[in-house]
Amino acid sequence: MRHTRPPRSYERADDAIQVEVVSKPGGGSRELTHLGDRDRRHYDAVVTAVTPSIERALAPSAVANRARVTGKRLELEPWRLARRRYVHAVRASTSGPGRAAFVGDVRDCYGSMTPATVVRALHLVGAAPDSIERLATLLKSFESRGVRGLPIGPCPSAVLANAILAPVDDALREVAGGPAFRWVDDVVAFTPNLAAARRTAHAFDQALSGLGLSANEAKSHVVDDPIAVLAGVSKTSISPASRHGMMRAP
Repeated sequence: MRHTRPPRSYERADDAIQVEVVSKPGGGSRELTHLGDRDRRHYDAVVTAVTPSIERALAPSAVANRARVTGKRLELEPWRLARRRYVHAVRASTSGPGRAAFVGDVRDCYGSMTPATVVRALHLVGAAPDSIERLATLLKSFESRGVRGLPIGPCPSAVLANAILAPVDDALREVAGGPAFRWVDDVVAFTPNLAAARRTAHAFDQALSGLGLSANEAKSHVVDDPIAVLAGVSKTSISPASRHGMMRAP
């Protein structure tokens, strides 16, 4: 069920930002942000400029929202292809005796990613300072018009979220002792035993804290049966709103 708020007014009609409240499959709702044509083109252009730096900094464990620049266009990997690759990677990692796993989720992921968080992440991946400055100015403009964190829905937000969460990928690889994967803001890390899984959970919390983010405690836990992890990720629990972020940027 969808409920659409009236567009928030701004100086020009094509600068209007419209927020659509969409129900989530597991309960609750999320706010999709529909940018005006001028903002949408600007957002796409400035993120396209920093995408190569972001992609070079990402590990293969970041499965969803992988991007590339074709000509001057930003493209994200098709949702179904990326999801299939993610499930296959998790399935291949569930075999073997004496295994455990940590499953984690970021609380209010996009809403917590402030312009300052984005700027820090882009400096870390080595993006050009002028591109970072232009993007920061645009995100602050969104913020002044009522957008909280990264706007949910536009494809460039998915690319920026990957840049911000890259340190989380690194932390999981260092501690888990087994393969670790991230689908947007959901992580699965396989470990040799429960003790290692608990250490991984702590590393996840610490990495998020350093970014100004926090774990969703209701969805973050240690499991002693990796097969149960596969059952969870095999379900298509991503809403159509999230799938939107996996499509080609306009």
